[in-house]
Amino acid sequence: MIDWGLLILLLAAIAIGFYIGRRSVRQSKQSQRSDYPSLERHYIQGLNYLLNERQDAAIDTFIDALDVNSETLETHLALGNLLRKRGEVDRAIKIHQNLLARPGLAEEHSMQVQLELATDFIKAGLLDRAELLLTELIDVAHNPMRSQCLEYLIEIYRDEKEWLKGIGAINQLVGRRFSRGKESWRLVQSHFYCELAEEAIQRSDYLSARRQLKSAMAVDKRSARASLLLGKLDLRLGQYREALRAYKLVHEQDPSLLGEALPPIEECYRQLGQISQFKPYLQSILDQGSSIAGVISMAEQIATEQDEVAAAKYLSGQAVTSSSLLVARKMLVYQLRKPSSASDGMVMAETVLHKLQQSIPQYRCLQCGFGGQYLHWLCPSCKTWGSVKPVE
Repeated sequence: MIDWGLLILLLAAIAIGFYIGRRSVRQSKQSQRSDYPSLERHYIQGLNYLLNERQDAAIDTFIDALDVNSETLETHLALGNLLRKRGEVDRAIKIHQNLLARPGLAEEHSMQVQLELATDFIKAGLLDRAELLLTELIDVAHNPMRSQCLEYLIEIYRDEKEWLKGIGAINQLVGRRFSRGKESWRLVQSHFYCELAEEAIQRSDYLSARRQLKSAMAVDKRSARASLLLGKLDLRLGQYREALRAYKLVHEQDPSLLGEALPPIEECYRQLGQISQFKPYLQSILDQGSSIAGVISMAEQIATEQDEVAAAKYLSGQAVTSSSLLVARKMLVYQLRKPSSASDGMVMAETVLHKLQQSIPQYRCLQCGFGGQYLHWLCPSCKTWGSVKPVE
């Protein structure tokens, strides 16, 4: 099995040896060989540590042997980056802190090292220290890495749930000339506003919640999450007509989330005394394209108005339901409600389907494949906003 730590150190040793060789040639031409024996001594000592599997001592020796300048900085940074990726964050931090402590480090190189150190802190979970470093870098005039610093800050504010600070950082990012990915950052900003709105709803600050949702819609008109929250807010306040209007937007913004909106839409119609209008609304949705959520809801309406047999017959005639576990179980449930058609085998099949349905994900991230039983607006795995969708 490959010892990646040993391989990294060997690469570092080769790089340092190459540098020493170049330097010795240059110094011999200038007849200035005063520091070459010291470099050679460090190099040989580092190799001895390496061969004796004293990797920490070898790294320290190699770092001491290699001067920090425009030719060698990349070697130091590469070593630190590799250690961080291997999970050895403490050692990466040590390398980058040692680099910053070197006198005479050019401002451009210093900023580069600070960014790497901030990345180390983020990896180590030291978010406050990373935030401090990144904030200082952003304030530096003509910093070519300013956009990257802002992106890291946005990630920190996301993890710390500092939504207002995150919104401010995004404004700085998308407000820059020639900035790329404005739309994707606007989507993130919309979710930050929605997070603020959810917090306001929880503390019954409905005025603030409505203001945050208005801002969410302003930056992302296709925010189905904002519409769902606005509908939830109006429904809680007994403003059923306004809630109905908000919930109906969801199908236009993101048809995959129709299932999240249909139960409250039915409730709004019921509270308005207009429940008879729900079925025609469902049909208008299905005429635009079938969906599992719409078909199941229509079957429930048919079961209420007629009977379970008619509902099961309706489900069997829908092509979109042919491979749906949810629909298969629903059909069995309808059949079992009719005593004359029930059997031990059907009861067992329904039980098995129910257990199977509970064991498989009801929602899945389209980016990384994460599966869960609940809708997450931020994927817990890949940290992508709005990528988790219902499984149909």
